[in-house]
Amino acid sequence: MRATVHMERLYHKKILITGATGLIGSFLTDLLLYADKEKKADIEVFALARDKARLKQRFSSSLNHKHFHMLIQDVTEPLQYIEPVDYVIHAAGDGFPAAFREHPVETMMPALVGTYQLLQYAKAQKAEKFLFVSSGEIYGKTIGKTHAFLESECGFVDSMQVRSCYPMAKRCAETLCASFGKEYGVPIVVARLSHIYGACTSQKDNRATVQFLKNALAGEDIRLRSLGQQMRSYTYVADCVSGLLTVLINGAEGEAYNIANANSRATIAEFADTLAQRADVGCIVEEPDRNGVQELTPIEYAVLDAAKLESLGWRAGYTLRDGISNMFDTGTLNLVKDE
Repeated sequence: MRATVHMERLYHKKILITGATGLIGSFLTDLLLYADKEKKADIEVFALARDKARLKQRFSSSLNHKHFHMLIQDVTEPLQYIEPVDYVIHAAGDGFPAAFREHPVETMMPALVGTYQLLQYAKAQKAEKFLFVSSGEIYGKTIGKTHAFLESECGFVDSMQVRSCYPMAKRCAETLCASFGKEYGVPIVVARLSHIYGACTSQKDNRATVQFLKNALAGEDIRLRSLGQQMRSYTYVADCVSGLLTVLINGAEGEAYNIANANSRATIAEFADTLAQRADVGCIVEEPDRNGVQELTPIEYAVLDAAKLESLGWRAGYTLRDGISNMFDTGTLNLVKDE
């Protein structure tokens, strides 16, 4: 919480978080509830998710907290809660390869329709700030890339490839946010996430890092479905959330900010090897099956430059080794069961 710049500005505020059972949304909710309980911050949290049972399971220890409120609905529907909040954080949506392959339409809807519904709500209720949680995937593919992506850069995304459902929807949603800001004066900011890892991940999530964590949990050898030479910016979820809140509080309206850790850049194979060492398991390479081939990302280089966010005073606190060790040392290495 100390890594969030001017956290005290969220005290006495009402905050709506979508995707509250996801990796990032749930950590955001936990952090804000912790501030409310332990720091007497007087923060009211409105946690929105589709599955009531899963939401209750995830926040079972907070169900009786007077400042914790559950909102059960699909984010693509008009918001049922019509009272004003001060801040909206839109973190809903499936960001893993199996969803891109099996449900590309449903993958796009939270970013396209869900963002529209929430922007309409923010506009009507005159919210102080709207934060859209985007992705580093919007930068697409470049050839011969040797430096980290700046917010002003952009690579190629093939709009006719189904695998592009996720980055294209995020790109469109960013433009929708900018448009609401220009036409209606909605105060928007955008955060583009690098590869985030941490506990409380859905069992449906089949990203490479999550598969590695599943192997580690089971005491099994970590299995790579490729040589794993793709370079990535990895960010531990605690750093991600402090970055998000820093953007929400201090980010300039109409601007996008990368969230990434310059001290946590590694290839997929290096991530797997670091985790394998901590879990005391092996690490082996296997040929991908048919689904695995379809899910392979075309992006070889996904490194983000966070200098713009750091100019707000934010600093990442966890190296790759630190973040992985923290999950083991604190006993938080687990997966959320899907109902």
